[in-house]
Amino acid sequence: MKTVSNGRGTIPLISLIALLSVSLVVNLPGLAVSPLLGKIADLFPKSSQLEVQLLTLLPNLVIIPMILVAGKITSFRNQTVVLAIGLAIFLASGIAYCFADSMPMLIGLGAVLGVGCGLVVPIAAGLLSEWFYGEQKEKVLGFKSGTSNGIVILATIFVGWAAGESWHIAFLVYLVPIIPLLLLPFMTNSFISKHLTDSSAPASSVKPASTLPAEEPHDKFPHPLATLCGVIALYVGLTATSMVFTYYLPFTMKDYGLSTSAVGVATAMFYVTAMIGGFGLTPYLKLIGSKALYGCIIIMIVGLLLLGFFHTIATYVAGVLLIGLGYGFFQPIIYTKTTRIAPDKEASTRYFSYTLAGNYVALACVPVIVEFFQWLFKNHTADFPYFLNAGILGVIFLIGIWKHRSFVWTTGIPRKTADSTAKDR
Repeated sequence: MKTVSNGRGTIPLISLIALLSVSLVVNLPGLAVSPLLGKIADLFPKSSQLEVQLLTLLPNLVIIPMILVAGKITSFRNQTVVLAIGLAIFLASGIAYCFADSMPMLIGLGAVLGVGCGLVVPIAAGLLSEWFYGEQKEKVLGFKSGTSNGIVILATIFVGWAAGESWHIAFLVYLVPIIPLLLLPFMTNSFISKHLTDSSAPASSVKPASTLPAEEPHDKFPHPLATLCGVIALYVGLTATSMVFTYYLPFTMKDYGLSTSAVGVATAMFYVTAMIGGFGLTPYLKLIGSKALYGCIIIMIVGLLLLGFFHTIATYVAGVLLIGLGYGFFQPIIYTKTTRIAPDKEASTRYFSYTLAGNYVALACVPVIVEFFQWLFKNHTADFPYFLNAGILGVIFLIGIWKHRSFVWTTGIPRKTADSTAKDR
């Protein structure tokens, strides 16, 4: 059986593929069918604008509490059992979408979809954290981010094509959970531990193959939840500022007399570079080192300023590409920090539930924040959202300089963690 390094030994390659396949579903609710909203509004002309918006908004709102529920129940339930339930709910709602024929049914299925996805989201990261260590963990969390962003590109292209054929066909993207469900046997504790090798254990005390891997040394924080709050605050700030274009770019392009048909292309480009950032995290960290988060912010500020100052299709695409690249780099860095804060492996999924809930809160807060500042500064110009968020990132950057010694702002796996096993010997 082909294996890959997990930072302490080897793990079956099929298990890594299975664990990454869970990330195929986490970004699909709402985002995948957003290109379909115009057609659905035409199909159900009596529906209000709010009802149409609920098709993308409601799943994300339901996901937030369900992420927290998943983090709680995995503390005393087998993660793969909870994962199987979440994937099954997600898949069942996807099948039902293909037969929905009314707006209330579509909205109701959105809530069910959010329940299933919410159960899956923290486990997608928690399982990877459980089986990988050190730099390998950092690398696979980058792969996780790249996988979840990459599938959105394919889903968006498929939905755009399917919308011209049959709007029901577009909902086939919600059948993606079939893939991790089929691979579920390869990500169970029993399968992985049976084929796991642990090179960190002394030869005289090698554990039976059926046991779980040796515990990874964790950083010790006097107040881990307080530290996690700092990481979540940074995650919320960077996510909210990076996603502002998804809400306002169509209005900006219309205001400057440009065709809004290119919005879909720009959105797809965002996920292209976000995927590249996730898969290219390790080279980026080797190049930038402990200042990687500062580099992400600078990249994103440049992208936002391009959107605000220049008004051509080319500069809009370039700006979105830069924002996506910064987003793709910082997201797995946040994931890695979350695993290091968790006091033990059993708490990793629970801590991930808090962090990932922050992601969905950030997505919901974007229009609220922008509208508040538009009211405060009496400025409703098309460029204001980009300058505002570039300014917010500038403030975050200055806070980072002030707190440059804090755990929140440093990146990379510390040598004490990487070398702990050797020292113990």
